[in-house]
Amino acid sequence: MTDELKTRVKSLPPLPESFQKIRQACEGDGGIDEVAKAIEGDPMVVADLLKTANSPLYGFNRQIKNVLQAVSLFGKTMTKSLVMNSTIKGLLKIDVRPYGITPEQFVNISNLQSAIAKRWFKRIMPSLVEELFLCALLQDTGKIILADEIIRENAVDRFKGDLGVMSVSEAERDYFGTTSVLLTADIFDHWRFEPNMIDFIRHSDDPSAAPDDRQKVAAALYVLRILCGVKDPLSQKSIELAINTAKHFGFDTQILADVIGEVKA
Repeated sequence: MTDELKTRVKSLPPLPESFQKIRQACEGDGGIDEVAKAIEGDPMVVADLLKTANSPLYGFNRQIKNVLQAVSLFGKTMTKSLVMNSTIKGLLKIDVRPYGITPEQFVNISNLQSAIAKRWFKRIMPSLVEELFLCALLQDTGKIILADEIIRENAVDRFKGDLGVMSVSEAERDYFGTTSVLLTADIFDHWRFEPNMIDFIRHSDDPSAAPDDRQKVAAALYVLRILCGVKDPLSQKSIELAINTAKHFGFDTQILADVIGEVKA
């Protein structure tokens, strides 16, 4: 199955030209007005960006009515992350029923992970906020491909049955010989995304084995997947397990608990 997945990744289409223009504007020396102008050329991205900006998860205290406002509030780097997320989810057909969730729930889980990541690392490691935000937003991308493979093989009921008795990563590994996290890293390697991002996501499959300079972000991504997992996001059981895991990796659990409380409220 892993060979089939590798072939599937290699056959993924390139990201559209509209995304490349937005990405260049975000990474260039121009101002936020240049970024906003590039985004306004893609109506779907505009709609997604404004919807995200007005989500209570991000806590802006006024309605965001235009792209320039959104870019001003998020900044160029986080805007690029949100545009990347919108583009990928538009390019890949989202049907994640093998995981027992709807496309809307899948998107909400991605946004929930990134919102918690932003609040959490802003308080403990501000220099890594933007990188963690991007990784948290996109780390579940591999689930889209795995779900599609399961649907193609008419194995939805079998996989759901496995999820009833295994963790998500255990069920994926049992069926595919790999995990959606590792597949996400392979997908982003195929699209030539930033090496740091790929490394952080890849090492989050086993943070204990990550190099010292990768372990904190990798461990944080692992904690976020536990906390906002597709099986029971932000349930009491998930929160307790996530906090215990965070403690294991040396995080201040009170700060994480405070952030979870804020987001739940």
